[in-house]
Amino acid sequence: MDVKNFNNGLRAAACALALIAVAAVTYAQRPHSTAADGPGWTQAAKDQVLDKMTNYILTQAYVPGVDFTKWQTTLKEIKPEVEKAGTEDEFAGILDKAMRDTFKISHIVLLPPDAVKSRVEHKMIGIGIRINIVPEGVYVVSTVPGAPAEKAGIEAGDTIEEADGHHVDGPTYIAGPQGSSVNLKVKKGDGTIKTYKVVREPFDTAQKEELIWVDKDTAVIKIYTFDLSYSQRNVEDLMKQAAPAKNLIVDLRNNGGGAVGYMLHFLSTLLPPGTQIGTFINKKTVDDYVETTKGDREDLKAIADFSQNKLTITYNPVPVFKGHVAVLVNPGSGSASEITAEALKELDNAPVLGRKSAGAVLVSVMGPLPHGFNLQYPISDYISAKGVRLEANGIVPDQEVADVPFVKKGETDPAYTAAEALLNKIASSHGG
Repeated sequence: MDVKNFNNGLRAAACALALIAVAAVTYAQRPHSTAADGPGWTQAAKDQVLDKMTNYILTQAYVPGVDFTKWQTTLKEIKPEVEKAGTEDEFAGILDKAMRDTFKISHIVLLPPDAVKSRVEHKMIGIGIRINIVPEGVYVVSTVPGAPAEKAGIEAGDTIEEADGHHVDGPTYIAGPQGSSVNLKVKKGDGTIKTYKVVREPFDTAQKEELIWVDKDTAVIKIYTFDLSYSQRNVEDLMKQAAPAKNLIVDLRNNGGGAVGYMLHFLSTLLPPGTQIGTFINKKTVDDYVETTKGDREDLKAIADFSQNKLTITYNPVPVFKGHVAVLVNPGSGSASEITAEALKELDNAPVLGRKSAGAVLVSVMGPLPHGFNLQYPISDYISAKGVRLEANGIVPDQEVADVPFVKKGETDPAYTAAEALLNKIASSHGG
């Protein structure tokens, strides 16, 4: 899809192009398919899915400098493993890992039918964690409130090393059918090892945006996602409530991204119309640049400067916030939330606090596949208004602030205290 769609208005943009961090950055545990996936789940069905997804990868996927033709070699190498996969989830897990290892980029993932359905309905079956894949296993970025993992005592900052005796390098062994249990070996944030037996159950993945007042001068707006559960009306109401504040802290920690249109909607409450956020660079943009200028197709900043298709704020749904703004990020902040943080840093002088973000900022679309699968694959890279490439680099905070897994009722998140102090210091240095 062409990035020109974004400048035709936010509502059109919301439907035009998805920027969704699903597996590589944050992953609310998807349902596990079983051997009872149905009589249609045969080798012929696998081949149909593989043929269509390979066509997307070879003909439509695009990231500057990435050779997608390597996929053909990878497919030959993993063929025996794919043929042994007995369930849709095993099949998807094998291909996810193969794509990650081959391309070493974000935003390329195969979603089995149950995961496709869960994304739309905001309900899943599993233990309820959002993860980042690390060499030791899977790092728990956050737990879904009220889901089995949280109830069992698993916390953000934990690392799951084994599931039922298997080393984990993704969600495959953690997933399973409703009512089944999984034994997890977990390294806690303090280095101790604990084991948990967690029963997989349905849970709701939608989290409503919140406004929290630190004191009368400082408000925090917490945006959990820019994906399908993002509520434009709720965000507008919250920003109206926040209008009297001198300071606004935008909490994007563990926000894995979502739709560009929703991201633009939120930014339009903070930046004036006509503000250019950055540039999406697709294959046509690069080809046009090379043909016109004879320049280097790897010079992404020059290509972004050349492109006329800028990601732009077109209108304000509520009056633009007038106070000082700070942004919180961490390794669970990816995709659209990274674009948001960088835009506010560059264009609203907003300091960024927390921990380095994921560096997973590619524009991607969902391609429908046979038998109810979807392939998420990248079609563009992104360069910020000031020429910063976020993919694989992430955002390094202006001030490091550690995550606190759990803030007791009545206490203030230390990150909010740090952000308020920094904003007050900046205001003081500027005389107001």
